[in-house]
Amino acid sequence: MSEQFTFDDAIFIGGTGRSGTTILGKLLHRHHQINLSKPVEIKFLTAGTGLLDLHRNPWISRSGKVNLKRNGNFLKFQKSVNQKWWERDGKKGGKVGLSSGISRSSWEVLESELGKNLRIDRTMACQSFFRSFLDLQLLNESAPNSKKFWVDTTPPNLMRADEIARLLPGCKFIHIMRDGRDVASSVIKERWGPASFDDALIWWSNRMKTILQNTQELNDQVLHIWFEDLVHFNRDVTLRKVLNFLEVSEDDGIRKYFDEIVIPASANSGRWRNEVSDKERCARRYEGLIKKLVERGLLEPMTQI
Repeated sequence: MSEQFTFDDAIFIGGTGRSGTTILGKLLHRHHQINLSKPVEIKFLTAGTGLLDLHRNPWISRSGKVNLKRNGNFLKFQKSVNQKWWERDGKKGGKVGLSSGISRSSWEVLESELGKNLRIDRTMACQSFFRSFLDLQLLNESAPNSKKFWVDTTPPNLMRADEIARLLPGCKFIHIMRDGRDVASSVIKERWGPASFDDALIWWSNRMKTILQNTQELNDQVLHIWFEDLVHFNRDVTLRKVLNFLEVSEDDGIRKYFDEIVIPASANSGRWRNEVSDKERCARRYEGLIKKLVERGLLEPMTQI
């Protein structure tokens, strides 16, 4: 396998979780040159036993299990596809998952090639697999030749951005950040989230730290924006910043969606004020977490908190 693959048409949006990745992905999808992945979170790249882990090929898994089977990580990848990523119940009913964007027969062809090529060259095998998956997603559009970019909104993308950048050369990242207090208010209502508001703030801070550390060396491959700037404070400036980063011009589709949907009334910003009893304590705690990120050189000082 000597083919060289490039991924300058792949955009990975990510954040801490509950930070606005989906709304940004849907906004970009309204642009005539940008196609949103199906599903909007493919998961199989960054999740445990996913493609990044398959490429890394660890002897000991993240959970501490020793892998002794021949090509055991590929078997784990296949198992996770079938049990976790192919099809699952959607939050609003129905089914979501990889089945919404690729036929089973097409997936099995890609998976079979991946298994064969792993024995030859692990990096090229994973690159070829993802390149083929991405091309099939673009070809699913009615006018494939008009699409310049494919975008995925799986939140952990940015927590593993350094690994993605090494595996998929040329790709770009957009890190959407959100007020940690609003993120905390949201995640404590999730089954998988922290149990208390204080724990959720620490959870947010730790994820922010991981993301900012893992993107420090990516330079012009990554754009950091605040959800609040996109929706409230610097709307047009932030939208222009995103489009300039992707090197596309504004069009009618993205402007209409931006003006009608990505608006303050739909953002639920400041929700934490109605859900926290001691607002002053919460604000001080949050300011302290922000200060630590700034002092470590990971985050620019904020004009609004």
